[in-house]
Amino acid sequence: MHHSYFRASVDRATREPLEYTTVSIQETNQSVLADSAGAYVLEGLCSGDYHLRVFHLGCPPGEYFLSLRKDTMLTILLDHHGELLREVVVEGKPNSFQESQNQQTITSSMIRDQAGQSLADMTENIAGVRTIRNGSGITKPVIHGLYGNRVAIINNGLLQAGQQWGADHAPEIDPNSVTVITVVKGSDAIEYGSQALGGALLVEAGPIKRDPHLHGTFGYAYETNGRGHTLTGMANRSYKTIDWRLTGTWKKAGDHHTPDYFLTNTGASELNGSLQLVFRPTEKVQHQVYYSLFTSTLGIFAGSHISNLTDLEEAIGREEPFNINDYFSYDINPPKQEISHHLLKYSGKKFVDENIFLEWTYGLQADHRQEFDVRRGNRSDIPALDLQLWSNNFQLKYINDKSRVRYKAGVQATITDNSNDYDTGILPLIPDYLESVTGLYSLFQYPVGKLVLEAGARYDLQLLKAWPITLTLPREIVVMEHVFNDYAFSAGAVFKATNDDETRLQLVVARRSPESNELYSNGLHQGVAGIEEGNWLLQPEVSFKSIMTQALAFTDLLHVELSLYSHLVYDYIYLKPDDELRLTIRGAFPVYKYTQQDAWIRGADIVLISDFSHHLEWNAKFSWVRGTTLEDGKDLSLMPPAYVSSSLAWAFHDSPVWKGSRIAVGAEYTTMQEHWDPESELLAPPSDYFLLGIRFNTGIKLGSRIFYAGIAVENLLNIRYRDYLNRLRYYADEQGINARFNLRYEF
Repeated sequence: MHHSYFRASVDRATREPLEYTTVSIQETNQSVLADSAGAYVLEGLCSGDYHLRVFHLGCPPGEYFLSLRKDTMLTILLDHHGELLREVVVEGKPNSFQESQNQQTITSSMIRDQAGQSLADMTENIAGVRTIRNGSGITKPVIHGLYGNRVAIINNGLLQAGQQWGADHAPEIDPNSVTVITVVKGSDAIEYGSQALGGALLVEAGPIKRDPHLHGTFGYAYETNGRGHTLTGMANRSYKTIDWRLTGTWKKAGDHHTPDYFLTNTGASELNGSLQLVFRPTEKVQHQVYYSLFTSTLGIFAGSHISNLTDLEEAIGREEPFNINDYFSYDINPPKQEISHHLLKYSGKKFVDENIFLEWTYGLQADHRQEFDVRRGNRSDIPALDLQLWSNNFQLKYINDKSRVRYKAGVQATITDNSNDYDTGILPLIPDYLESVTGLYSLFQYPVGKLVLEAGARYDLQLLKAWPITLTLPREIVVMEHVFNDYAFSAGAVFKATNDDETRLQLVVARRSPESNELYSNGLHQGVAGIEEGNWLLQPEVSFKSIMTQALAFTDLLHVELSLYSHLVYDYIYLKPDDELRLTIRGAFPVYKYTQQDAWIRGADIVLISDFSHHLEWNAKFSWVRGTTLEDGKDLSLMPPAYVSSSLAWAFHDSPVWKGSRIAVGAEYTTMQEHWDPESELLAPPSDYFLLGIRFNTGIKLGSRIFYAGIAVENLLNIRYRDYLNRLRYYADEQGINARFNLRYEF
């Protein structure tokens, strides 16, 4: 007989014990309750393999596999305050580099509880992150007021290669294939290239649990608004030298509705899957292959496409839009988007020591985007835009997290080939282009007592060759070549007076070159219902960003985190509406032109968390950001208005059947955007609005298995409102009340 000691159940964010945690063993149905110091002892176990399930009020349940052969002491780390700064790693030893970085993370349990939502929608749980929308199903993350070409999305270690420049182009990533989502706002984002000027969004499949048994999940979610169905599945298993994980998702939704009318043609369908293989020939060598497929069809709101100038002028700001039906439908007709994205990645890792390793990566991505419009002569089944993008990525990275000076260094090379299908019969929105980017970077950390000093540098050489078509007759294809030199430098310091008192200061200087769409766009951007024109004379942006963050805890009752930032961007590139409303053979649309001015973006984020008791938790978030031009102080468009959100949650005691039950009531108030430039907006910003929601989650234990169930209701009061960050606010209201039900079985 052997006995096992399990001790110190620790809160990852605050590094303090979590008292009265319950640990149960699936094979024996034994349970033990930790004491007030988070320590517990479980005795009388024979040698063998055991599955542990850990529950604590206010925490997602943790699951662990233990192969017991001798007396064992195990430290279990739970995510109790995921809203606070710093990464929350679901399993494994925390990395010193990650611990000191300016990151916030959405854990796997939070992702599962929000099944059916988009990747960008999930990130709104983090202070300082909003989403820009184009209708009901197309969302992109906005970090500190920046999005698109200025927010890098890193998909399992690879820079997501798609048509991410479009405000109507959502990330081609299935949240079901992801176990952790991390938002990076600070200086450490320079590792991810010049596209991380505003920050980075990291999505990871995560490690496969070293458990020799077959495990997985089956899930189903239903949404009342849009009558959406989502089926998800995951299975994984670990052998002595090989691990595998398989995921799949099917999603179908129809027309969403506002409190007063249906949003015709806003349905969506998805079919996604991923496969992850890990091979460990020795203890110090690891190889991994990851493949994912993302396919989707998205309808574009029919009321945003108007046939003539008179109707367009009337449609903008109209209370009830044109071209809507009074009935629900799953049909997705033109205008619509069809997207497929393949990602194949191989990576190898060689450990010199536990905290010293060399990693090499090759990634291949293929992105195919087709956009369909309502066309004359029965030609609507021919895409108006047909883009095929191929990307090859090579990386080599070295990390030394053991020496006095911790550092990482790497080299990256990416070749991107973007081409149009000219059989569309329409001039392409962006030209064919070939781009290569070669980058070098290095990051350092030097701990001195309670102080950690940070520094980093990066250089990128970008070669761009484009084949735009002239705007004047006769049409000609011209060859344009650009050579850009981008760079980034960072410095920072973290002072941790106590576990509850931390001060962080980061400074970043970076340069970002204009992308091909900013230089050469020319035509109707269907998803945003506007004509966009590029400017090949644009100059690179140069930015200076500083972030100061203070985290404090006033006893155990209140945790506070305050973040202030200032971002100067010289030659800031943005789309400015023209005075013209242009009539084309495809309809009448507003015109937007790329221009640049020096700009200043500044803001503040505040997070408050209070544990009134073991059962009751309250949290609140506040974010404010403003952007103006330096020359004349005019306001920048599409800066998120100030908002505050709050939730009050009650965690129920576990019973032999009910596990991890939790109910939360949340509210969000978004102010009217008072800071806007009439010359840059087609319509004044909409009024402020208040939204109320409620969520309940629980686990039901049947024998040795647990079923999870949840219900969440959004816009509980069915408020009629429009969101300033929704590009289709000119034409329609936001969707009304929505109830989301989800069921999940884990085995």
